[in-house]
Amino acid sequence: MSDHSAFWKKTISIDLDAGERLVLRSPQDALYALVSDWPIHDGVHQQRAIDFCRAWLAGRMPAETVRQAFILAALEAGVAITDDENRSEGSVSTPPV
Repeated sequence: MSDHSAFWKKTISIDLDAGERLVLRSPQDALYALVSDWPIHDGVHQQRAIDFCRAWLAGRMPAETVRQAFILAALEAGVAITDDENRSEGSVSTPPV
């Protein structure tokens, strides 16, 4: 069931509050960003994405599923992203809860 490839098919670039741009290439990169650089704490999608990253590390989650969970976490946090799969760029506002 799991996809053990180390990298996503397409990268995701994010812009953090400190003006830092990160290019994420894998669930491992995403996990690092979610736990060390994320602008909010205790977000529902953030926690889900962290759980998915850890499941990927354990071989129980496909990498592309983790990628989609990370994108939802970015939307939740209002993090400016470039989803290189869809070639869309810009700030993404927090969806209504």
